[in-house]
Amino acid sequence: MRLVWNSSLETGLRQIDLQHEELIGIINALQDILDSGAAGEAAGPVLTRLGNYILFHFGTEENLMRGLPGHRSDHLAEHRAFVARFDALRQSAPLTEASLNALVDYLNTWLATHIQQTDRALAKELLQNRLAGGAALPPR
Repeated sequence: MRLVWNSSLETGLRQIDLQHEELIGIINALQDILDSGAAGEAAGPVLTRLGNYILFHFGTEENLMRGLPGHRSDHLAEHRAFVARFDALRQSAPLTEASLNALVDYLNTWLATHIQQTDRALAKELLQNRLAGGAALPPR
């Protein structure tokens, strides 16, 4: 299953939406490797790039969450569980077509669900906080 960026995945926070779009692009690069029949070593650099970008993106979200304690603990737990599962799937040796397919399926499903539920809730809370005069979100 290939995830395609579209308006159904928008949160309303441009910075986060651009990062989500980039994540989807990296995941689709993995799918391209699978589609070309070049699983295995060809996926290594893309997986490294994805792992680094995930940490960057989660760091961005977690910085935005500061001052939102009610939302923060659940969201952080989702991030930690995802990273643990991603690392376990990524480190399964050898990287076969089947293991990469399982990883791509997991990434697409998790990301779409996380964006549409958890990240949208975060965006709503951040936007409401900004409208109420809070400092959780920098001005545009």
